[in-house]
Amino acid sequence: MNSSSSISTKLKSMESLAEIFRCFICMEKLRDAHMCPHCSKLCCYSCIRRWLIETRAQCPHCRAALHIHEVVNCRWAEEVTQQLDSLQVKEPSVENARMCESLLEVNFPSERCTTHVKEELSVYCNSCDCCICHECALWSSSHAGHNFKPLDEVYKEHCRQVQEHAVDLRRRLMEIIGAIQDVEKNIEQVRAGKDQRVREIRNAVELMIARLDSHLKSKLSSLINLKGHLSRQSEEIETMLIEIDKKLMEGPKSELINNRNKIIQTIKDALTNFYLFTTTVKVDFSSELVPIYDNNTFEIQKYSTLRAKADPFYSEPLKVNGLSWRLKVYPDGNGVVRGSYLSVFLELSEGPPKTSKYEYRIELIHPTSSLGIDTNKNMVREFASDFETGECWGYNRFFRLDLLESEGYWEPQIDIIKLRFDVRAPTYFQQCKDQQWYINQLQETCRNQLAQNYCLNERLKALQPRGTLPRNHSRATWDSPSNIYRMDDGPSQMFSPQHPSNENHSLDKELEKVQHMESDSHDERGYRSLVEQDVEIDSLQDESQREFQNPLLGNDMNDPMGHQLEEVEFHEPREILLD
Repeated sequence: MNSSSSISTKLKSMESLAEIFRCFICMEKLRDAHMCPHCSKLCCYSCIRRWLIETRAQCPHCRAALHIHEVVNCRWAEEVTQQLDSLQVKEPSVENARMCESLLEVNFPSERCTTHVKEELSVYCNSCDCCICHECALWSSSHAGHNFKPLDEVYKEHCRQVQEHAVDLRRRLMEIIGAIQDVEKNIEQVRAGKDQRVREIRNAVELMIARLDSHLKSKLSSLINLKGHLSRQSEEIETMLIEIDKKLMEGPKSELINNRNKIIQTIKDALTNFYLFTTTVKVDFSSELVPIYDNNTFEIQKYSTLRAKADPFYSEPLKVNGLSWRLKVYPDGNGVVRGSYLSVFLELSEGPPKTSKYEYRIELIHPTSSLGIDTNKNMVREFASDFETGECWGYNRFFRLDLLESEGYWEPQIDIIKLRFDVRAPTYFQQCKDQQWYINQLQETCRNQLAQNYCLNERLKALQPRGTLPRNHSRATWDSPSNIYRMDDGPSQMFSPQHPSNENHSLDKELEKVQHMESDSHDERGYRSLVEQDVEIDSLQDESQREFQNPLLGNDMNDPMGHQLEEVEFHEPREILLD
């Protein structure tokens, strides 16, 4: 009993020491221990730093005002915690022995035999794998001839086995705790890396802003100088006009008549010297982060005829960085707004397979802006959307049809409407990704062409007789499909054009047949893709044979209560509408 009590006392004292060297914020083992200078409580540096930054600038224990630079670093705490760990985790044999002794000395409640109620369990039957009393071992016929052991010895052996496995489990616990600490360190490193990147970006942005300020100063300086020059000219002209008016109003008539030619010459000289010099400084500033817009103008001729047909049509493609953009216009409106609004969409017809965000503007050009009279009358819609190849983003209610003529955007005599669309990647990083994708596409196409040419050359070698060349063909040299095709003129004495052979005729026919089959296959593929695209668009045009499903609101476009939903219209599975 004395040894068991001493062990329990030591365990309690070690636990109390471990509690002292435990972080009072996360209640875990101290990591990079620091101390509050007011209450001397120990805590992890990451815990107190996060508390002071994210919660409030005071100690969470004593509530005293505290800043991160006031926290005291306790380097000695790590050595103390290591000593405590070494004391708590002992050798398995010594720990098992002491644990078994302490368990044996503990007064467990007496366990009675189920057969002989008055007898305690004191024997272990190996044959039956159960605990019995000494009466059962001596007199019971069910245990006759079995092997027996004292229950205390068996219990001690079982305790030893359990403790051996428990030690492994404790080791695994320490490994997991260490892994958790490594993960927490990694989290701090990731956050520090993000903060470092943010600082770099801020520094770069500050330098960019400084360069923009420098450009602004240079532009303003030139404009201010121009303004000063024009102001001085206006003052001199005003002074001259005052003198001329004074001579006209107050001077003698004879003097005016005599000096008429001189005055007129002075006015002519002033008109020559004080010429109107104006220059316009560009208002755009080059950005080092955001690319400029690429644009294309779409002139819709015979608009009234197209509106009567009410079919959608496309603009010429705008090819930028390997991507192909085009406008899709419904001259008489699309879906529920047919006959009321002009519907305009922007489509990414060719591009990378992954979804990417792009910024775009769709502008309805007023005829006066084309003449340079007034550019403020143009109607502009601007947005940023996530595009996939073949997907449209745009506006069902782009502009009211009844206002096209009344506001001067469409004149029936000319019957032309002009639209301009601008598109760009949001960053140069995205633009570089698009260019890299296009470069990869070109390289893949080049490899396919080389492989195809290589196969044709091998077929040519197989068809022609050994030592001869076909008519009207040069000698081709190939190393592999990846090499560059090299052709040089063959010697004329290799074959005689006046005496063509049957093999050459058959070879020419075979090559013409192959080229004809390839051109037909290309035409068929292009026609099939066009037909499939038309089917995808046209199959959704009949309003009476489909129901509009709004993916944003989760219901039909026609409300069950009879209300018309005006916020968002969804045209087709790959066409997104914006109001």
